[in-house]
Amino acid sequence: MLSLYEAVHFGTTTDHILDEASRFTLDHLEPLTTGHTAIPPHLLKLIRKALHIPQHRNSQALVARAYISFYEQEEDHDETLLKLAKLNFKFLQLHYYQELKIITMWWRELDHTLNLPRNIKERTIESWFSALVINFEPQVSLGRIMSAKLYLLITFLDDACDIHGSVSEVASLVDCLERWDPNHMENLQGHMKSSFKFVMYVFKEYEEILRSQERTFMLEKMIEEFKILVRSNLELNKWARAGHMPNFDEYMEAGEAEVGAYAAMACSFIGLGDIAKKKDFELLRSRPKLVRSLAAKTRLMDDMTDYEDDMKKGYTANAINYYMKQHGITKEEANTEFKKMIGNINKIVNEEYFKMTNISRPILNQFIGFGRLLDVLYTADDVFNHRDGKFKDYLFTLLIDPIHL
Repeated sequence: MLSLYEAVHFGTTTDHILDEASRFTLDHLEPLTTGHTAIPPHLLKLIRKALHIPQHRNSQALVARAYISFYEQEEDHDETLLKLAKLNFKFLQLHYYQELKIITMWWRELDHTLNLPRNIKERTIESWFSALVINFEPQVSLGRIMSAKLYLLITFLDDACDIHGSVSEVASLVDCLERWDPNHMENLQGHMKSSFKFVMYVFKEYEEILRSQERTFMLEKMIEEFKILVRSNLELNKWARAGHMPNFDEYMEAGEAEVGAYAAMACSFIGLGDIAKKKDFELLRSRPKLVRSLAAKTRLMDDMTDYEDDMKKGYTANAINYYMKQHGITKEEANTEFKKMIGNINKIVNEEYFKMTNISRPILNQFIGFGRLLDVLYTADDVFNHRDGKFKDYLFTLLIDPIHL
């Protein structure tokens, strides 16, 4: 029954029988989680994890670690296979520890050299974890570190623009970033100046890495995506400060770029090295249905999760607000509609994955990995911003929970 439940999450928009299978499996699995049915504890734990996030949409590193513990408690497990799995995961952990050391030391040096504001959100471990969800394999270690730095940069810019900068100050920052020239930052002050320096610093590092690999075309594509992000950030900032209420589709058009999905996908390509070709970046820039669907899912899930915090801060540029206004419905009804939209997007992502045979599987897998990141970050908890919730459980599972040989 659990295997069937996992299988239905590969369904597309035309696999209607799998919708029936989904309801059927949930009707049988959910009652088991109450604890009133005699079921082995390790199987009960696996069922609960699957009902929270199915394997197809979960971090593959988290799935692997959980399954090692599950398999060890199966009566007919193979001792040799189990030992090899444990050793492999221990090697991965050592690799992850080294990456965390690199990214945290890098951030501490930035704190000293760039005079970052004291109340800035420090999200080094969360940023590294986000990159890990997209691709956990050791050979893309450099790519994970590069992506983690991008997520830190996007988080910093969000705070600087939404909290510390006026509309005119943000506009000046965007103008400087459009020019991409340090000589034009004389009009920037305070956090806007720090933001510009931070962007230049990170992209200078990217340039050095990509130049050494003779792949500078990647940097050009990355800068293009980043400029789109900051332009959209300014547009949403203006709407929020002015109390402007665009229609839902207009907001989604701008919000999909502002949330950083396109820039994050581009950065994940950079981490693949020679596998990523110029045509792959051009595909991303053409915004095929798969890419647009993932960006829309990012915007919807992010706004659903952050709605209460946004309202407390007086930041009204939120999809729920605009959907409620346009359709004259309550917040609860808007959330219900968004969940339906997200369910349909998941099917579209599966469908497009099977259709897109003109690009390599490693590139396609980066898209799927990005989709997994959304489910891990936003299912029932804002993992990126709330450290005491599921995030703590995830880190314990990956880095602390002992594996006894």
